[in-house]
Amino acid sequence: MEIIKGFDNPALQPTRRVVADGSFDGVHLGHRAVFDAALRAAQELGAPLTALTFEPAPVEVFGPCGSLNVRLALARERGLEQLGVDTLVIANFNEELRQISAEQFAREYIVERLGTVAVILSESHSWGRNAEADPSRIQELGSKYGFGVRVIPLITLDGEVISSSTIRNFLWAGKIGPANRLLGHPYALYGLPQPGAGRGRAMGFPTINLRVPPAKLVPGPGVYSAVVEADGLPEPPVATYPLGWPAAVSVGAAPTFEPDGDPRTVEVHLLSINVDDSGGAQGVMVQFLDRLRDQRAFASEEELKAQIHADVDQLRRQFRLPTAPATAAD
Repeated sequence: MEIIKGFDNPALQPTRRVVADGSFDGVHLGHRAVFDAALRAAQELGAPLTALTFEPAPVEVFGPCGSLNVRLALARERGLEQLGVDTLVIANFNEELRQISAEQFAREYIVERLGTVAVILSESHSWGRNAEADPSRIQELGSKYGFGVRVIPLITLDGEVISSSTIRNFLWAGKIGPANRLLGHPYALYGLPQPGAGRGRAMGFPTINLRVPPAKLVPGPGVYSAVVEADGLPEPPVATYPLGWPAAVSVGAAPTFEPDGDPRTVEVHLLSINVDDSGGAQGVMVQFLDRLRDQRAFASEEELKAQIHADVDQLRRQFRLPTAPATAAD
């Protein structure tokens, strides 16, 4: 899949293309319906499929305070390629783009810069300054400027409209299971290792402490099961999770030691491998599977250590790993 950043990128040339347009925040099941329709249109018209999205995401600019995005560039790009996208165009959502009219966007960007023959979008999508053009108006602009427009109805699951805002609310509440159901895949975040306090290693549970981008939504405080991808690590040991290492992940301040600490702290303990911030892991992707328990303050370090043992034993059974950890590896 070709990735082009910016409408002014020389690599972006107008060509006959089908465009799936949206923020694709998390690439949830609703977005997949858009891509399914876009792929069918591309096949019908004999044109390549282009995904058009924006950075920063409009929700980061216009949403209420705290409306962090749930997407992840690496996971999004990999997911879009699997959905049949030939080209991903990531437009800079700058002040100029925010202020143009829907008609100018249709004429100058959709037609002149992209060469679009068909646009596929959700019924909740809009174009132009102050979201002035709803899908019916976008269809009128398509008729005027020579491109087709297909509007995909919102998707529901168990009576719940699948939307990024609903997914965000589940994630803030630590409800990974419901969020993953609406996403259609495990929620993922990416971070870079940073130095930690070393308490995990001292207790026998070394962790990779992650620095997560400020705009990325971190799930609510708790202890989670996850699988982890990281450059510099050996092949994972579990055949059923070929892309990642089984892990226990703590999210939130360490209430036993620092009750007023950073709520965005993410600490990753990999099962069956003895690795921490100095263990060679570079970029780390965490895919959240389930929530084990709340975070809470313990009366002593020994009590906390006993609980971590119980958490790890539970996860080893869940992942069908041997009870005793495998030989340590660096």
